[in-house]
Amino acid sequence: MRLLEVTGLKVEFEVDDAGRRSTVPAVDGVSLALDAGRTLGLVGESGCGKSVTALAIMGLVPQPPGRIAAGQVLFEGEDLLQARPERLRELRGGRMAMIFQEPMTSLNPAFTVGEQIAEMILEHTETTNKEAKALAIEALRQVRMPSPEKRYDDYPHRLSGGMRQRAMIAMALACKPKLLICDEPTTALDVTIQAQILELLRVLREETGTAIILITHDLGVVAELADDVAVMYAGRIVEHASASRLFAEPQHPYTIGLLGSIPRLHRQRRRLAAIEGQLPGPALRFAGCRFRPRCPFAIERCREDPALVELQEQHRAACWRAPL
Repeated sequence: MRLLEVTGLKVEFEVDDAGRRSTVPAVDGVSLALDAGRTLGLVGESGCGKSVTALAIMGLVPQPPGRIAAGQVLFEGEDLLQARPERLRELRGGRMAMIFQEPMTSLNPAFTVGEQIAEMILEHTETTNKEAKALAIEALRQVRMPSPEKRYDDYPHRLSGGMRQRAMIAMALACKPKLLICDEPTTALDVTIQAQILELLRVLREETGTAIILITHDLGVVAELADDVAVMYAGRIVEHASASRLFAEPQHPYTIGLLGSIPRLHRQRRRLAAIEGQLPGPALRFAGCRFRPRCPFAIERCREDPALVELQEQHRAACWRAPL
């Protein structure tokens, strides 16, 4: 069942450059879809538009300076870009939820972890304070929080990074959302805690049927959890495929570069492969493929803008030379 469908999403930001106001595109024509119970990995370098795409889906793009310039975001058939603010507030936390990158800045330091989870439950369900507290403790237990009754009364600063991230996941899942967006959920955590959080997300997806959008720059995390992968570069999706096919047969030079830069045990004495150059700034405008200045496979035709086309069943890439 198709849960989420994003079509032609464009997000722009107004900037002030030395007294001159201009508009720069952060997301430029992104289209993606997600079925219930599946996980989509959204991959790319910092600044490519992953988080802005998520914020647009959730209706959290700050306006101004941001603006949804075009597109459609259908959630269970309802266009969120046309929804009233009250309707979006009703959906957020209830049917849709988001885990942000840094839990310490997302949790309110003035309230206990349990109070914040209970407040979410009270906002989106018809429960009493006593029932909300019991449900909040159960949510903490569900995310394998040690001593959930005790942690209910703890303030965020008293928890470790892994515990704070578990608390954020508990808050996001408290009302059993249909869609969960995870924005770099393991970036600030050590490897052991990362593995625990990924396993937790996998188990919760299987137990609740929640669909997940996993935003990351770490392809190792994607390999662990994602069913499908969309690779973003400079505001656009340049490749989209199942995770198994993308890792086995990458077709866009950028995806090949990302996979080539992953450390492997048998390469421990060699230098890691690197993608030369830098991600172009959103204000930089030029004709053709946006990856062309960094691409080792560039040809003259790359001065024209390639479309995202289907190469095989459910495998699309935006490259003139694909399949490579």
